[in-house]
Amino acid sequence: MSTSTRQLILQRCFEAIQAKGFETLRTDKEIARLKITKGAFYHYFPNKAELGYAVVDEVMLPYYEQKWASLANIESGVAEALMSVLEQEKNKATETSIKRGDVLTNMILELSHCDELFRQKLEAVNEVQVKIIQKAIMAGRIAGELKNQTDARSIALYIVGQLMGCYTISKVRASKETFVSMVGTMQKQLKDVLVVDAEPGKMADSAMTSAPSSSVDRVAVVNPFAANDDKTEEKTSRGGWFSRNR
Repeated sequence: MSTSTRQLILQRCFEAIQAKGFETLRTDKEIARLKITKGAFYHYFPNKAELGYAVVDEVMLPYYEQKWASLANIESGVAEALMSVLEQEKNKATETSIKRGDVLTNMILELSHCDELFRQKLEAVNEVQVKIIQKAIMAGRIAGELKNQTDARSIALYIVGQLMGCYTISKVRASKETFVSMVGTMQKQLKDVLVVDAEPGKMADSAMTSAPSSSVDRVAVVNPFAANDDKTEEKTSRGGWFSRNR
């Protein structure tokens, strides 16, 4: 058997998993559809689990890497590239794809609690996306396009998780319209959190003039994505606490 036959098996089974999930995958049906012998199939994959591991490693991981490929090694135009990826997700959505949901999310829900190796491999697919986005955000900060006070990894985790959530909610509602709306809201939120204001000086002046002059204590608004300065807290001899950079 050739390498191309192995890849054909993996791709066909990946498409079947996308359509109906891993648990319902029937390898005998896929063997019949591919018109290959059982011996040829089991030459590569001794059991269904081994097939699943290979699908995750060799098909799913490159599939999700490609989704964010425009952000890999980017040095400028990060916000535009990020919004473009999300726009593509909206444009390629169909009623059928939304009803199926995100294949990575589906497999995480199906398998991560019952198979540790599957969990690790699925986590790797998640992590490769996070690292691409994190690196791009850091590049955008260096270029002065994105806000420095944001934590690049937290934002990256948020983007990947939020997109997975958009697919999940839209799947249960069987609604492409819901998906498009949710991703659109996500785009607006990211612009507010990430993108440097066009006129930061003007914004600062406005904040100063609108700030109350009273000395009464005010509640601080915490940015959940604020950059982590890697500080640790230590107790003083008087019982108070102070922060110290590690």
